[in-house]
Amino acid sequence: DERALMGMLPYTALTVVVTLISVGKNVTLRLLGSLTYYLIPETPQEQAKARLARVTAGKSPSEVRRRAARIKANISEDAEGTESIAAVKFGKALVLAPFFREFDYALLFAILVVANFAAAELAPFALNLPEHENILVPMLALVAVFSSTRSLVKLLFDRLTPKIERQAAVAVGVVGFVLALFFLLLVPTSTLDFEVAGTSKELAPAMAKKIRSRVVGRKAAERVADVAGGMVVPELQIFIGLALFAGIITGALLGPAVRIVRSYNMCVRPPSWGGDFVGVSKAMVPLLHASFALPVFTVFVWLAPLSRAPFGLTDERYDLVRVCSLMVTGVAQVVVVPALVQAYLDGGLVAWYEVKHGERGVQAMAALRGVVRQKLEVTKHLACKVAVQAVGPATLMIACACLLGSKRRDDSGGATDNITSLVPAVCWRTVASFLGWWTCAAWAMLISVGVAAAKVGVETFTR
Repeated sequence: DERALMGMLPYTALTVVVTLISVGKNVTLRLLGSLTYYLIPETPQEQAKARLARVTAGKSPSEVRRRAARIKANISEDAEGTESIAAVKFGKALVLAPFFREFDYALLFAILVVANFAAAELAPFALNLPEHENILVPMLALVAVFSSTRSLVKLLFDRLTPKIERQAAVAVGVVGFVLALFFLLLVPTSTLDFEVAGTSKELAPAMAKKIRSRVVGRKAAERVADVAGGMVVPELQIFIGLALFAGIITGALLGPAVRIVRSYNMCVRPPSWGGDFVGVSKAMVPLLHASFALPVFTVFVWLAPLSRAPFGLTDERYDLVRVCSLMVTGVAQVVVVPALVQAYLDGGLVAWYEVKHGERGVQAMAALRGVVRQKLEVTKHLACKVAVQAVGPATLMIACACLLGSKRRDDSGGATDNITSLVPAVCWRTVASFLGWWTCAAWAMLISVGVAAAKVGVETFTR
């Protein structure tokens, strides 16, 4: 109605403003544009890039950064003074990199969903506005979920993805589907309730009433709703639908987990020779550890016997705990994306160093120069792919958290009569809570296995 449309104007304006600021201020470029890639300059253009990198290396704002930049720029000097490798910043050229658009969309949707959710929660208190549901939150959240899932699946079937990785991802996806289905069937609702029973009972009658009211009016719709009240969507059908999507997400997360664990190990355990060249600052290390620990923590926080019962949380407080824990976990993943992508790029430098300073030294470098150069090119080529793999799980968690938070209150009469109320709030909560928790659980399981495998020396997770 007119009042609902007027209530949406501030949120629509906010969405436009945030989009313009994000695009105008190049948020994505600010996040990744300062990353450094490595190349072995052979062509005149590459040699010019290398010279420019050395000239501009000393222009960083602080002495520490200036010194680090000089080190990175001068690592290319070999014993004879010949430049064999160069460190170059991406800058604005990053927008031309493959998969940059997917990364840009994932980050933008995450920002828009969080901005609209925060505005909807704070507006009634901070601005004394009447309480209207911000329908942009569920709509943007759904777009973010499907867009991020599509991007992760697209990366899985990219031509540069090894065939063995695709096969392993499909196998993991099938296992994920089976586990999710048995989980939904066997785990009691007293431990983890996704409100599937409520969705089963309310979905068909509510949709019949809403659709009929648009066609023949409210009174006739109420009579139809009485007749449709006996219609129930079998819980098994809901379980299968949720498990199918969970299997897709699980399979799509395998490749990202492997690469992110490799980058994590490069950050926290750099080579002994590379303390000045690779790795992260001391301030970033706790954030990296937190980003890997928070998914595990969130998985257990959602279990009612471990969080709700001991602290006597009410339904409202328990819902807030679930939303906040999932949101914080997703935001933590976004914060460490630049460090993880830089660690992936540093892998090219490590490969170059190990060849040049290995047992055969200069002879090996001369023989394998083409191979190392190709390794550096591929690493640069896949930088944005790794960025998408790092931010994809985060966007899924953030979108599901905001969707769950926006629908944690049940529909009430005409106060929430809008396009999203076609589906009852309990149905939104079922989808958001299960997919959000399952994404977090699958990510926690995959990265935990990866970190454990890396500690015992499994090469897949270390190189």
